[in-house]
Amino acid sequence: MLELLRRGVKTWVAKALLGILILSFAVWGIGGEIFSFSMSTPVASVGETKVTAEQFSRAMQREQNQLSQRSGELVSYDTIRQLGMDQRVLAGLLRDAAFDEELNTLGIRIPDAAALQAMASRTEFQAPDGSLSRAQVQQYMRQLGMSEEQFVDLNRRLVGQNLLIGPAVAATRSPPGMAARLATYQGEMRQVKSAVLPLALAPDPGAPNEDQLAAFYEAHPERYTEPARRWGEYLHVDIHALEEDARPTEEETRAAYNADKDVYAVTPARVIDQMPMSDLAAARAAIERVEKGEVTFEDIVAENGFALADVEIGRVGPGDVPEATAEAIFAVTEPGTLVPVELPIGTAIVRVRDVTQGGAVPFEDVRAEIETRLAREAAFNRAPQIANQIEEMRAGGSSFADIAEATGLTLGEFNGLGPDGTLPDGPAQGILASPIFIQEVFEALDGEERHIIDTGDGSSVVIFVDREVEGGLQSLDTVRDRAIADWQDAQRVIALTEQAEQLAGTISQGTSIDTLAPELGVDVIEQIPFTRETGPSLLPQNLVDAAFAAETGAGLSARLPDGDGVIVAEVASSIQLPADLAEQATSELDGLIEQSIRADAAEMLARAITERHEPQTNPTAMEEVFNHLTGRYDGAY
Repeated sequence: MLELLRRGVKTWVAKALLGILILSFAVWGIGGEIFSFSMSTPVASVGETKVTAEQFSRAMQREQNQLSQRSGELVSYDTIRQLGMDQRVLAGLLRDAAFDEELNTLGIRIPDAAALQAMASRTEFQAPDGSLSRAQVQQYMRQLGMSEEQFVDLNRRLVGQNLLIGPAVAATRSPPGMAARLATYQGEMRQVKSAVLPLALAPDPGAPNEDQLAAFYEAHPERYTEPARRWGEYLHVDIHALEEDARPTEEETRAAYNADKDVYAVTPARVIDQMPMSDLAAARAAIERVEKGEVTFEDIVAENGFALADVEIGRVGPGDVPEATAEAIFAVTEPGTLVPVELPIGTAIVRVRDVTQGGAVPFEDVRAEIETRLAREAAFNRAPQIANQIEEMRAGGSSFADIAEATGLTLGEFNGLGPDGTLPDGPAQGILASPIFIQEVFEALDGEERHIIDTGDGSSVVIFVDREVEGGLQSLDTVRDRAIADWQDAQRVIALTEQAEQLAGTISQGTSIDTLAPELGVDVIEQIPFTRETGPSLLPQNLVDAAFAAETGAGLSARLPDGDGVIVAEVASSIQLPADLAEQATSELDGLIEQSIRADAAEMLARAITERHEPQTNPTAMEEVFNHLTGRYDGAY
């Protein structure tokens, strides 16, 4: 058959038809997407500015690195897409491209010198002498996963964007008086004394008649509605269980330590303050005064017109300071030592505040870290192998029980799992409570063969549904006993509510809750002062709101959200924010409000510029990038 096809495509008729087919692909723009995809293919464009597949791929890799670092475990690209993070990354690239297009339209080009100057102005990139620290820049680039060229280009773009955004946000200010009013509102406090009236204090309501019970049942259908439930089996490749099974031996842990000794080494470091001096003689004379106890280093700083914060350099390594400075400060072994140093420009006194000698970290200090790393690596290698074994055995017709025995997994069951994550006897636990697991269970058809799925943390699961019971409102006869108990509790709450309202009125007329509570046999709880946002968990939110609307001495009441009783309370005191704290809060809020307004203005400008240049996206190229990132791409670049 294959030989017949090979002979057929050599005929002139086949060649003509193939040529027409290729031409039609080219006419409709399909050829570029199918036959010539490369990492230079645009995944989007804004005007004449292109966002290439390579740029999108690098941005997605940075996003994955950052998410993985924050979560402490590898976040898959599939998970990133499920969370919609890929669209956020694309939106950022489109915004950057739109700014580039706007600058090009205006004829503005940002030179490399401006980008370097912007980098040098950032304190995190500065050496102690104020110059650009190449070591710190390179460390930052490594964190971002960028080359030097890419990092300079990033800063060039930031400079260009600031040229457009700066004038738009320069005039923004916090509305006069707004911060002060917010500070007063947020800082105002109430102190409340409260007592809970439990259901046991209410009189016995007796049994409801049939009409009362039916009316209560019909008014509360949500209480007696059962969700749809499903029964079945599952196999869970649990990455955490695999980690526990893969704990390394002592020999393996030591071997890993010896192989990576450079990794487990501390770089020498010093925490320093650097006080500029007129010359070396003046520096030595000042140090001598400190050593004699005549003055402190802080006195010397003040005498020279500086604040202590002005001379704090912080933690530095050997490559972060000039050679002469490094030689002097790294010879110091005791914190508190002062040394004179000659800088490339000028002289200074350096105080060494803290000393880290550096060297190899002892094995015992990193044993647990190495064991965890080796176990995790082994688990992440083993998990896909087990998943593949499961798929192969299922393709061969093996049952879940056979697969569990062959792989060493535990065959799990879900008996009556609901879409709300509950089982008939209460909340589901473990993997059964996972939203991904629940979604998979309720997407499966009864008896359907499902593929194994990634749960997002390196684990995977495959499920089989063998029974389903449709949910719905249960009949009154089925839930009669429960409905009667619920009706009786509702009547008790009504009676307690009326009693609590009467008690609140008595409190408002001048009788303290401290007098009333003992007569009822309940305890008084004196709550600590709280703001509108920090109300005690015991107090319902409507009672907290009422406390701020009431005067000192007022009585309040409210039902407990769980229906287990009613609360009665007295507003014990009203506390205003002290003047000094109000001033401080006003200043902080003023800055936050202005910052928020500027951010909104910048965002609106960015959206307007992006929309003006009519962004276009290429979903096919984006999909190819994901295939490349996940190893699912079959072609060549």
